[in-house]
Amino acid sequence: MQVMSAAYELRYESASQRQARRKWPAALLPLIIAASQIALAQAPIAPLGSSTAVPLDSEVVQIAKLLTVDPELQRLAALRAQRSVDAAPTIDELTLRQQILESVQLCTLQVDGVVAEIANEQSEISSLRTILQSRRDRKANRLTTAALLVGSGLGTAASATQFTSLSNTTQNVGDAIAVGSGAGTIVLSILAARAQNGPQGSVENTPNMLAPLLGGHAVLRTYYPPFVLEYLQSVPPGEDPSRGTRLEQLTKEWSDTGRLTLSDSAHRNGKVAVLTSSGDPTVRVTTADLTDRLAMLGDVRARVSLIKRDLASLVLFVHRSAQ
Repeated sequence: MQVMSAAYELRYESASQRQARRKWPAALLPLIIAASQIALAQAPIAPLGSSTAVPLDSEVVQIAKLLTVDPELQRLAALRAQRSVDAAPTIDELTLRQQILESVQLCTLQVDGVVAEIANEQSEISSLRTILQSRRDRKANRLTTAALLVGSGLGTAASATQFTSLSNTTQNVGDAIAVGSGAGTIVLSILAARAQNGPQGSVENTPNMLAPLLGGHAVLRTYYPPFVLEYLQSVPPGEDPSRGTRLEQLTKEWSDTGRLTLSDSAHRNGKVAVLTSSGDPTVRVTTADLTDRLAMLGDVRARVSLIKRDLASLVLFVHRSAQ
């Protein structure tokens, strides 16, 4: 009996010990995570681009600073440099990676929102331009047809009065008809040429995404997230700073193509009012104004879309750091 009791106690103690060993890792896991986060927060941070930091592409450095994830990115690069090639990523690395990817996802959605607003405005402006062009073409076609009928019809009538068998009075009337035909044709041709400028219209309620960039008054859902404005107001990496920021480069391109004047402030203010009009019936626009607005919106849309290229470079760096 004593032998059986001792064996039972030994088996009972072994089971208890095994159960206690299973509970230890679960109890220590929160402490391990807390300690790793404290150590991560207290770890020294080398500034991005410094000689002691892990070398990064200039585009990645700039976009990380705009997203305010440059400390996390540098810590991730430093931890990756300390880890051996065949070792698995640590909890600190996975935490940093998750934080960076969440910021990238949020910024990607915001960029998509800006691009969608620009596309919406382009659609509204394109519809208005199509309506004005249709009116212009109808008017120009009518005037051109009238000039043709006046010139050919009255010219034929004037020629018919020039037969020698007719009296001088009839011939004089024919000469007057010929002069009137020429004058009418000239007048109608001038009106047809002027009609090519097209009628004027007003832009209905629509976002004006050029307003924040040109100093105009933003309406409706016109909004640029702060990091998008900072991106446009920063110099592209690797380019000569004398060329200016991305927005300054766009403004210069618009000035070179005649879409926007930089020297004459009065003319510029009037042009800005036309390019950013929305829901104001007093501001009249032509098809040429709408064409300029569409082209400028396309330029801004292309520049903003390039943010996703730099975000992709950042995600690629994070992905390589986790390998």
